[in-house]
Amino acid sequence: MLEHNIMARLEAAMTMAFLSGQTARGVWINGCQQAQTITRMDMSAPMLMFPIIGQKRIIADRQTYNSRPGEILLLPKGVRCDAENIPELGQSRFLGASLVFDHETLDLFGRAYSDGLKDWELTPKWKAAGTNELYSLIADWITHDQNYPADLIQTRHRLVEILLILARQGLAGNLLLSHDETLSERITHHFKTDLPRDWSVKDLTKTFAMSERTLRRRLQIENTGFRDLLEDTRLNQGVERVISSDMPIGQIAFECGYQSQSRFAERFRLRFFMSPTELRATQKRPIGDLVSLDQHRTRN
Repeated sequence: MLEHNIMARLEAAMTMAFLSGQTARGVWINGCQQAQTITRMDMSAPMLMFPIIGQKRIIADRQTYNSRPGEILLLPKGVRCDAENIPELGQSRFLGASLVFDHETLDLFGRAYSDGLKDWELTPKWKAAGTNELYSLIADWITHDQNYPADLIQTRHRLVEILLILARQGLAGNLLLSHDETLSERITHHFKTDLPRDWSVKDLTKTFAMSERTLRRRLQIENTGFRDLLEDTRLNQGVERVISSDMPIGQIAFECGYQSQSRFAERFRLRFFMSPTELRATQKRPIGDLVSLDQHRTRN
C-alpha cells in the first residue's frame, strides 16, 4: 500500500521542480490546467511515465492505457502514440513526470547487471502499480537535484538505479527489451547530430554505404521516406524541447532546422494539433489562467 507521506513528498518535489523549470536531463515534469493532447509522438527511447495529480492516457498500437496517481506506464522504444494529460476533476490541475532511458543508460545498466537478466521477469508490461520504493527514490532524486543539480553521468546512474528496482519487480521488460535498431532509427540518430543542417539523401548514402535506390527502398519497407523521417525527427525533438525546457520557441525552431518560427509552428500544429506556444502555455501559466484549446481536433 502506498504511503501518504511518500506521495505527498513526491508531489511537493515535482511541484517545486516544475515551477522552477529545473530538472535533470532525462526527467520531464509536465503540468497543465486543462486537458492536453499530443498526437503521434515517437518514443525514441524507452520511457517511464506517471501522473501524481490527474490522469495520463496513452494510446499506442490500438490499445489504450489509463494511469491514475499510484500507477505507472512503461513505454518501449520505437512506439508511436498519442498522449493525453487530464487534470483532476475539481482542481483543474495535472502534474506528471516522464523518465527517459537513453541508449547510454541502458548500456550502463547492461554492463553492470547483465548477469541478473536471466533471473528477472521481463515479460513486457505497459502499466503497473507504483511502489513506495520507486516513488521514494524519485522524490529524493528530484529534491536533491534542486539543490545540487546532477550532471549527465550522475543522472544516468540514478536512472540505472530506478531500472534495477523495476527489473527486480518484474516491470522492466518494455524498457530493457528494445527491438533491434532499424535503418530509420539509425538515420534518426544521425539527423540528431546536426538538426539544422540542410540534409540530402546523398549525405546518408555516404554514411550508410548504400545506393540512393537501396536506401529509399529500405525506408519504404519501414513505411517512411527521407523527407518524412527528417520532419519526424525535427518535430519530435521540437516537442521534447518545448515540454522539457524554457528555451524560447524561436530558438527551438532554429535548433530543430526551421528557418522561421512561423514555419515551425505550422508544421508543429499539423503534427500535434496544437502550436508550440499553446503547448508551452498550458504548462507555464498560473493556476486559473487557462488556455483555450480546440476540443474537437480530428486525429489522422
